[in-house]
Amino acid sequence: MSEVQEYILGTSLTEQKRLLKQGTLFEAETCWLLDRIGLQAGAQASELGCGPLGILDLLAERVGPTGKVVGVDLEARLLDMARTIVAERNLPNVELFQRNVTATGLPRAEADVVHERLVLMMTPHTKSMLAEMVALTRPGGIVAVQDLDVVSHICEPEHPAWLQLLTTYQRVYQARGLDGCLGRRLPGMLQAAGLVDVQVKVHTQVSQVGEFGQMLFLEIVEGLRDSIIADGLHTPDELTALVQELREHLNTPGTLVVQPLLFQVWGRKPA
Repeated sequence: MSEVQEYILGTSLTEQKRLLKQGTLFEAETCWLLDRIGLQAGAQASELGCGPLGILDLLAERVGPTGKVVGVDLEARLLDMARTIVAERNLPNVELFQRNVTATGLPRAEADVVHERLVLMMTPHTKSMLAEMVALTRPGGIVAVQDLDVVSHICEPEHPAWLQLLTTYQRVYQARGLDGCLGRRLPGMLQAAGLVDVQVKVHTQVSQVGEFGQMLFLEIVEGLRDSIIADGLHTPDELTALVQELREHLNTPGTLVVQPLLFQVWGRKPA
């Protein structure tokens, strides 16, 4: 039976727009990764959990008109936005499929590169998803993953509301079998999945007042609001008050936010 997990942050228009902005936040790092793995014109690339865009546009640019990009996501509303953006940007080499990322039903061993970004950390079925990525990759092809590790996620000056909400965020994830520290485990996971020549690069960013990254954590907390309340971690009024306190602090000139570490890990499927 396929392992299906509802996306914890939902598929509202607000979340779709947040995902698009988040993609822009990590675009430079993703371009670095694609350059490093050497994705060539004419290649076939797949992205699992592409959401409303993911890196479909970046993949399409690199493989060119003679190449092919396949995007997979389970959420129909996210794929609807992806189809709109793909059409608007005139990306005829992109195909989209509504499938479970742990059992896509796509042809085995055909893709030159199979990629995911911030999707493994959003499913408890990490081994199954990674196994699917390996199965889709041709011998000699590359599996590339990008996920976060919250070990570096701080604000300076520190604030009690930040510490409380960060703990709440971690508890919501843990209750659903999700791992906010997954980034550090990726190299071992790729090796255990049978990949060779596994390599690692770690990035982080610092945000300031007025930048998207400064409020990204609060946007995620708001997306988790129903789960936080359902889990009994805060009452609605308590959560509103904490969010307001932290918003005021993050809007104070001089306050910095260090983003979670972005682990990029890639390896080759042996012949």
